[in-house]
Amino acid sequence: MYKRIFIDQCGYLPHMKKEVTFCAEEPVSFAVHRVDGTCVYIGTADRRIENASAGETNYVGDFSTVTESGLFFVHAIGLGESDSFFISENALFEVFQSSMAFFYFQRCGHELPEKAAGIYAHEPCHTGHARVYGKEELREVTGGWHDAGDYGRYVGPGAMAVAQLLYALERGEALCGRYRSPENIGFAAASLTPSAADFAARPGDPSDYLEELKYELDWMLKLQREDGALYHKVSCPNFCGFIMPEDEKDELVLSPVSVTATADFAAVCAMAVRFYKGFDEAYARRLEAASQKAYEAMKKMDIPGGFKNPDGITTGEYGDSCDTDERYWAAAELYKAFGDEMYRKDFEELAREKIYHGYGWSDMGSYGNLAYLSTERPVDEALQRAIRQSMIDLADRILQIAESDGYGTALTEKQYVWGSNLLVSNNGLHLYDAWKLTGERRYLDAAEAQLHYLLGRNSMGLCFVSGCGTYSIRHPHHRPSVAQGKAMPGMLSGGPCRWFADETIKELFSGKSAPAPAKCLLDMNGSYSTNEVTIYWNSSFLQLLASVGCA
Repeated sequence: MYKRIFIDQCGYLPHMKKEVTFCAEEPVSFAVHRVDGTCVYIGTADRRIENASAGETNYVGDFSTVTESGLFFVHAIGLGESDSFFISENALFEVFQSSMAFFYFQRCGHELPEKAAGIYAHEPCHTGHARVYGKEELREVTGGWHDAGDYGRYVGPGAMAVAQLLYALERGEALCGRYRSPENIGFAAASLTPSAADFAARPGDPSDYLEELKYELDWMLKLQREDGALYHKVSCPNFCGFIMPEDEKDELVLSPVSVTATADFAAVCAMAVRFYKGFDEAYARRLEAASQKAYEAMKKMDIPGGFKNPDGITTGEYGDSCDTDERYWAAAELYKAFGDEMYRKDFEELAREKIYHGYGWSDMGSYGNLAYLSTERPVDEALQRAIRQSMIDLADRILQIAESDGYGTALTEKQYVWGSNLLVSNNGLHLYDAWKLTGERRYLDAAEAQLHYLLGRNSMGLCFVSGCGTYSIRHPHHRPSVAQGKAMPGMLSGGPCRWFADETIKELFSGKSAPAPAKCLLDMNGSYSTNEVTIYWNSSFLQLLASVGCA
């Protein structure tokens, strides 16, 4: 059915700003109803926005004064009804639980029993030793999370995911502490939908949450060489077909070390130390030693141009020609954790030359900024002020884009690229940072709008998280989902990409008028450039959800 009313399909916390977007040519009178038909609000959407990214005219309505709990929908004469949505203090918990459980389902080398994984149950996979590229040496590398719709495991994206999930815990312990591992719940095998009883609050008990992150950290520890450097990734030489993970039988290969992997590992281990103290003291000490060893190795490494896939390896490269931002993050994080003046000197020298930003796997500067701003150790106060101002300036540029978009989305037409939903989440994080620095509500409202976009208030009327909302992604580029014929729940799709970068989308639109950038997505498993999933898209989404959900 053609939609003309767009809303967050999962829901709103009572205190959140609540906006609805209409695709219309003139102002819209609308009403908000409970699902029993009771009208609770009548308003007019008279803010007109010419939305070039979506190729349409939008009107935006605001019903933020509705704060009572319940299940609602929006109605407008001539435009129909919106998807239903909740308003409640727990409105976002189910999507949090599902999106966090995705990491459990991505476990490599671990048996997923049917009581926990339903149709995605499988025997331990990829349990053989990996051959070090170019050598006869074999290493045991079992564990970690499958990175995406494929079964490769990559240090940089994995470190990014763990860092973001640690920030989610730091900002939203009340939410993260309620997370239950599928193994400790036992999902219904048919639906994978937890019952209300499964959501019983466990305030201040993030044990399941930290155990999941430890599963990835344990794997990364195995990829550290004796000299402290980190192998960049482990995968088979080539991508396999749409099979279950235990059916991929090709040789595992450890690709060469990289600066980015080594620096990211040093940083995330240092960051993790403060979370595991009090939870597992011995493990915290192990992370500390591994972090410092990796940093020492990083200081000696120089690989111009960054990592490149060696001959015969065609899996995800995650190449990054600039490793300075990774060094920047590592120095800041190790200074905050351990206090050695060398780390402070290294960070401040880099920051005085350039203040880096970014929450992506190739741009890690914002993690370094947060570490330096939050340390209780001595700092250069003038440099701290400069970093704060630079973060606010970035948020102002993002805010200007968001305020001119009919869906509140902080993307220009040209930014609907591969993984655009990661950009949406990360823009939300930059806006949240500015709110924390200034206390100005406009930044938080805009950060929340990025979350609402991902959950259905977008020009496709699509909840980009599988299994959530009323109309969500159903055919992701994700091998277990394709193999079993049903989308695994809790996965954030990559989102619209105007590049037409895979054969499926090229074939469908060959000889036809291209859709507007914000609508360049195919919910088809062959469209990896618009509909794949990754652990670090999920982690960015979860950091944003926990941040604004507990603001």
